Amino acid sequence: MPTLVVRLPDGSENEYDVVGELKIGRQQGNDLLLTEGGVSRNHAVVFEDGGTVYIEDKGSANGTFVDGERIAEPTPLTPESEVVLGDYTLRLKPAAPSRSTGPRRSTARVPATDDEMPVGSEGSGARATRALPSMKARPPAGAAGAPKRPSRPAGGAGAAAPAGGGGAGPMLRGLVGPWAGRTYPLKGKVLVGRQPPAVVLLEDDSVSRRHAELVATASGVTVKDLGSANGTLLNGEPLGQEPVPLQPGDQLQFGVVELSFEAAEEEAPAALARRGSGPIPTRRGGAAAEAEQAPAAAGRKKLLVVAASVVGLLVVAGLVKAVLPGADPGTVARPPAAVEADPAQQIQELLSECRSYASSELGEPNWARAEEVCTKALDLDPIHAEANTLIRRIKLEKESFEYYSIGEKLLQRLKPEEALEAFSKIQKESEYFRKAKSKAREAAEQVTKRAQEDCKRYLGDSQWSAAVPRCQQYMAVWCQGQSRESLVPPLGYSLKLEGRLRRNEWRPKDALFVRFLIARQKLDANAAPWSCPQTDIIGQEDTGTDPRAVVEAAVKKRFTNKLIQAAMMDYWAGRGSEAQATLQKLRSNYEAAQFHAQADEMLKVMTTVDQLYKSGQTFLAADEPEKAAEPFREALDTDKTLMLDLAESKPSFYRRNIHQDMADKSYQRGKHWADRQDHRRACRIWKLGFSFYAGNPDLNKAAAFCSGMAADAFRNAGGCSDLAAVLDYAVKGDGQDEKVEAKKKEWNCP
Repeated sequence: MPTLVVRLPDGSENEYDVVGELKIGRQQGNDLLLTEGGVSRNHAVVFEDGGTVYIEDKGSANGTFVDGERIAEPTPLTPESEVVLGDYTLRLKPAAPSRSTGPRRSTARVPATDDEMPVGSEGSGARATRALPSMKARPPAGAAGAPKRPSRPAGGAGAAAPAGGGGAGPMLRGLVGPWAGRTYPLKGKVLVGRQPPAVVLLEDDSVSRRHAELVATASGVTVKDLGSANGTLLNGEPLGQEPVPLQPGDQLQFGVVELSFEAAEEEAPAALARRGSGPIPTRRGGAAAEAEQAPAAAGRKKLLVVAASVVGLLVVAGLVKAVLPGADPGTVARPPAAVEADPAQQIQELLSECRSYASSELGEPNWARAEEVCTKALDLDPIHAEANTLIRRIKLEKESFEYYSIGEKLLQRLKPEEALEAFSKIQKESEYFRKAKSKAREAAEQVTKRAQEDCKRYLGDSQWSAAVPRCQQYMAVWCQGQSRESLVPPLGYSLKLEGRLRRNEWRPKDALFVRFLIARQKLDANAAPWSCPQTDIIGQEDTGTDPRAVVEAAVKKRFTNKLIQAAMMDYWAGRGSEAQATLQKLRSNYEAAQFHAQADEMLKVMTTVDQLYKSGQTFLAADEPEKAAEPFREALDTDKTLMLDLAESKPSFYRRNIHQDMADKSYQRGKHWADRQDHRRACRIWKLGFSFYAGNPDLNKAAAFCSGMAADAFRNAGGCSDLAAVLDYAVKGDGQDEKVEAKKKEWNCP
């Protein structure tokens, strides 16, 4: 049968046999449970029809993508197809025989332990409470004897009462996880499994659909395994497919779910003695029972004497307490009634407490306490959307606050270099970024003032080894406010620091910058080209204002609804999941029906960009920038329909990262082929990255190299066939395209 291979966000893979219909989603009850971001409750279904495997989207919020295209109807899959669902990637594996219908690790199995396992750690969204213990070899069918049980007192080894006897009948009681305390009555033939028609329904991925069978008769209850994937344990011993009788107190384990067996409630031994003749029957046989009756009776007498003594002492203690001064007989402590707490209510209470600790309305937030409380909420529901969003923000702000505090202390101790380094580690998405920006500029001014003086003095004395590190400190801050054109040679030009400039040669206009570059060359003739280390905390915007403030002002002017405004800002900052959740919240508010159509359109655009971005990143991770180009270009076009005029001037997180990542990966991939002397292929890839982003210094230099190769190829061209190589090398704007077209007309090339 065909097999579906699922790659998890952490890079590991699981395999699932496609038997009939395989439902996929993050809600319990699906065959394939995916609990990470971007997966709807009932997301998609994979099924086989006529030997072909199809995947069908079930109206999911974020869509299902096959080979980069969002599908709207059942789509056939091949082993070459790539399916993207949220943060998961799926592919089809050719048919192979398999006995198991449950998940199979494609990687090497790790020996199981009894340690706690978090929900979803198996990738398929397992709701297991503990890791599956290693199974011993099962006894062959029909093997004599039941699995060994721990020794019991004689009084506790009675047989299970008949199902129709007095009191409650035999039952199973849950011991762990969400099943703890739940009871399952046993009448007649009872099926245990993960899905209906199972009567004992255990929704856990370690439990097979038809796992085991129990049969309750007048003579007792028996249990047998039904060939389950993970086996059935009785008191720690594996069961076969032959029925084995149960005793009260026996512990059964189906997969990782543990339950205990309780027989029918028995009446007191005295009452039983009055109703019938002879001793109480036991499973050990008549002779053994008679031999044990005498010591058992003596033990019961001793127990009664001890119990009477304890009761007497308690009565005396109560009388003494009643007559002592200050005693209030009306305030006798009573054990509180056991009330089962509602998990949903507990989560909301914890989230409310978490938000209060994370709020800055009453002073500085307590990030450590907020993280602790939010973690408790996640322990109750690991896939709770709001809890996950809060915990991510809290971790970001907690880390940023630590860097901000360290930077402030270092600045007070007159250590501006170290303070600037701490401030630079604060991420732009943090609320501490704006607070740290002024502090960072103060530290930068101190750094540049000292470093500039030392730089000039050392350069004047030709002390290159001392000048270069001090000039480097100054230039790293100075260059933040400079344009790229003042630091990097234009396309087609080469850097020349001394002497008269010739055609296609370039030199920076800043004299101190030129002297610094000369000093680097004198110190190391093979030094790599210097590039400005980008630092957002002290970087300057072209408008001189915070880009977030510009975007926020434009968004407020364009949209009136506050939830739409918040979703736009989250999208711009790269928090796609939060933006989509905000729009879904607006969509569920029927009092704001006039905004629903707008929210639906924005949700569609944001989801498409997010999925295309992830699809392209998948190709980049596999060192395939050529394949990443198509989804990235579509993502950029779709992003522009949402950001409009701000798309280029104040690009979103998605646009910025697509440009930079595509340029970086294209340069690395092109260099791979250039090192193998395939310059033509290298230039095609470099030009691809250059078309996305021309601000990468390495890629800029590579484009200049390709432009030079195009000029050489054009000079050496002897016929129409040679002109194709020129076009492979030519870079847009270097004029080689026009020369090739003119030459084609001259030579009458097709």
